[in-house]
Amino acid sequence: MPDPKPNILFLTTDQQRFDCLGVNSDGFVQTPNLDRLAAEGANLLRFYVNNPVCMPSRASLLTGKYPRNHGVTCNGIPLSESIPNIAHALGAAGYVTGNLGKLHFLPHSGRDYDLPHPDYGFHVVVNADEPGCYPDAYIQWIHEVAPEMEAKVRVPNPATEPRGSFDRWVFDASEELSYSAWVADETIRFIDSNPDRPWFAIAGLYLPHAPCNPTQRWFDLYKDADIPEPLLREGELDDKPQVFRDLAARFVPEDEDTWEDFRRYYYASCSMLDHHCGRVIEHLREGGQLDNTLVVFYSDHGEMAGDHWMMAKHQSNYESVIHVPAIVRHPATVPAGSAVEAVIEGVDLMPTVLDAVGADIPRSVDGESRWAAVRGVGEAGSDGVLVEYATPEGESSKTLLTATHKYWVNERGEEALFDRREDPDEFVNRAGDPDAAGDLQDMRNRLLLKLINTDGRSPDRIAPY
Repeated sequence: MPDPKPNILFLTTDQQRFDCLGVNSDGFVQTPNLDRLAAEGANLLRFYVNNPVCMPSRASLLTGKYPRNHGVTCNGIPLSESIPNIAHALGAAGYVTGNLGKLHFLPHSGRDYDLPHPDYGFHVVVNADEPGCYPDAYIQWIHEVAPEMEAKVRVPNPATEPRGSFDRWVFDASEELSYSAWVADETIRFIDSNPDRPWFAIAGLYLPHAPCNPTQRWFDLYKDADIPEPLLREGELDDKPQVFRDLAARFVPEDEDTWEDFRRYYYASCSMLDHHCGRVIEHLREGGQLDNTLVVFYSDHGEMAGDHWMMAKHQSNYESVIHVPAIVRHPATVPAGSAVEAVIEGVDLMPTVLDAVGADIPRSVDGESRWAAVRGVGEAGSDGVLVEYATPEGESSKTLLTATHKYWVNERGEEALFDRREDPDEFVNRAGDPDAAGDLQDMRNRLLLKLINTDGRSPDRIAPY
C-alpha cells in the first residue's frame, strides 16, 4: 500500500519583501505562478520572521526556536547539529528529506569545501548557499556542463571582493545555467528519485537577494515601468535611535536614480524566481503529485530597497525587513483563495507543518501550530512577534510586534515605538512622546513577558531533586 502521508515542498526565497508578489502588490510585481499558488491555497498576510538576517531567521524557521534559544543570533554562527529541526522530525515520521540549494545553517565564507557539509538530518543535501561564490555543488555542476561559462555565472565573493547592497546587472549566460534554474532542476530530480516514499524537499533559491542578476527577459518586464518610490520622509530619522541613522549612512545611493534602478532589477529577480518556482509546481501538477503535496512558499527576510533611506536587511526591523510573503497550498485541507489574517511567526512554521501531516512536534519548539488558522477553522495567531538580534561583540536588540504597536530596544537602552494604527509606514518614533507613555510601558511589559514565557526549554526533569 502506498504511504498516505502528503509530500511536502518548501519553496524558499532569500530577501523577498511581502509586497513583491503580484497578489500582494495589486499585480505590479509579475509573479503568475506564485499568484496561482495563492489562488489555489492560502495567502498568509501577516507572516513575520524572528530575525532580520539569513542564518538566524532560517534556523528559527526550521527549528521552531527563537534565536537566543538555538544560539544563532546573527550571521556567521553555525547552528548546532544537536538541535532538532524539521528534517529530523519528518525523517522520524517516515519521510525522505532533501535540501536543494541554499540552507545556510553553516557559515559559507571561509568554509573548507573539501569537507562534506553536515547533513542536519536531511537524507540528501545538495548545498550551494550563494550563486557562484564558492567551489560548491552549483559551481561543480557548471564545471561539468559549461566550464567555459564559469566567469559569467559567478558573483563576487563577499569575503574577498567588494560587493554592495545596490549591486545589479543582467545575467550574461543562458538562463538554464542560472542558480535559480539549477535549484529547480535539482529539486525536480530529488522528487523524481523518490516515487515510492513520501518526501520533504526544500528548494533553497537565492534571488532576489543582491546582487540582483536576472536575465534580460525578466528585466525587460520593468525597464520602462513606473517604479514605486521608496517610503521616505525628510527628517524621519531625527527621532530614531542612533543605530538607525548609522544604518542609513551605510547606504548612500550613487545618484538620485539609484533607488529606482535597483528596484527594477529587484522586481525582475522576483519574476525570475517565480518562473523557476513555477517549473517545480508544474512538474508536480503534470505528474499527478501536486494535490497530494503540501506546498509552502516563504522568504527568510525582506529587503529595505530604499525605504527609510536604507538598503538590504538589518536590526532596524522595519516592516520591509521582517514582514515576508508566505503561501500554503493543499487542496484537501486548505481552502482555495483564502487570505489568512492571523499573525504567524517564523517559529510557528515547523510545528504548523508537523501538525498538518500528523508528525510529532518536539517539546523543544518555541512556536505553536497555526494549522487551524491556515485551514480557516480558527483565527488564533501569535499575540506578539518576537524579533531578536545579537552579535558576539555585544550589539543586541529586541523587537516586539503586536496588532497595534511595534516596540524596539537595544543594549544601550535606546527605544523606538511605532503606532501601527496611525503610522503603518513607521515614520514617527513615539517612544519619547508623553502622550504615548502608557503604550510604551505596556509594550515594555509585553516584551518582558514574552521573553520570560519563551525562555530556553530545559531538558526533561527526571527526578524532584
